[in-house]
Amino acid sequence: LLNERKYGPLQDAWKAINKSEEDPFVLMFRSKNHEPSITCVEVTASVHNETLKIVNFTRTYYNKTDQQNHTLMYQVRALKQEKYSTENVIRAGLNGTPSDKPIPLGSNMYIEYGDYSCNSSTKPLSDMLKAAKPESADPVEGVNYLDFYVVYNQPLCNILRSPLLKGGCDFWLKKSELPGVLERAENFTKSIQSKVEDRQGEEKSDTAAESEDITKVKTPTFAQALFRSLPTACRYAFICACGYPNDMMYDKSTCENTQTDKTS
Repeated sequence: LLNERKYGPLQDAWKAINKSEEDPFVLMFRSKNHEPSITCVEVTASVHNETLKIVNFTRTYYNKTDQQNHTLMYQVRALKQEKYSTENVIRAGLNGTPSDKPIPLGSNMYIEYGDYSCNSSTKPLSDMLKAAKPESADPVEGVNYLDFYVVYNQPLCNILRSPLLKGGCDFWLKKSELPGVLERAENFTKSIQSKVEDRQGEEKSDTAAESEDITKVKTPTFAQALFRSLPTACRYAFICACGYPNDMMYDKSTCENTQTDKTS
C-alpha cells in the first residue's frame, strides 16, 4: 500500500527535508545495502529555496575501506508523483540543482519485469517504457538525479525507498533520539543475556553443545536489539514496506571513535 493518496499526511517529502542544521538525521538500517563499505552516515539540511522546496544537504560518512571520514554536499527538492496532491518524493541532484522534470511516476512503476512470470529473461518494464516514448532532453534517473519515495515520516524518523537502488528501504533516525535508542538496545541485550545465564545455571544436566544452542537461540545480536529499540511506528512502516532490515548502517563503536577523532 505504498504511496497511496490517503497516506499523504504520513508521506510528506517537504516535512522530511525541511530541517535545520541543528536537526541532523542518522542512517540506522537498510533492507538492501548498495553501499556496503560505509557507516556512520549523517545528513544535515538547510533550506535553499522555500518556494521551490529545495534544500541543501550535507552528508557525512565513514568509509571502512580507506578508514576516512567523507563529506558530500548536494541539493534535494520535494516533488509530487503523478496524481498526488502532496509532495511525496525527495529528488536528489547528482550534478547540481535537481529539475522538477520528469514527474515521478510512483514507486510501483519500477517493477522490474513486464509480465507475471518474474522470469529474468523477460524484458524489463523500464525498457518498454523507454521504447514507447520519443527521445527527450529530460534528465535521466541514475545519471542526473535519484528519487527517494517517502514511505513514512514523522518528527523522529524518515523511512525512504529508492526503487532504482535495489528497491530497498532506508531507516533514518533523528540524531537527538540516538542516545536513548542505544541505551535501550544495550539494556535489552544485557537483560536477555542474564536470563540465558540463569537458564544455563538451572539446566546443569545440559551438555556443552546444548548449552551453546541455548545461547544462540536466546541471545539477540546487537543489531536485532538496536532495531527493536527504535520508535515502534517507524519500525512497523519499515517492515511493512520492505521487510526486516538486512544491514545495520550504524556501527556504534566505529561511529563513536570517528566522532571523537573529528572533535579532537
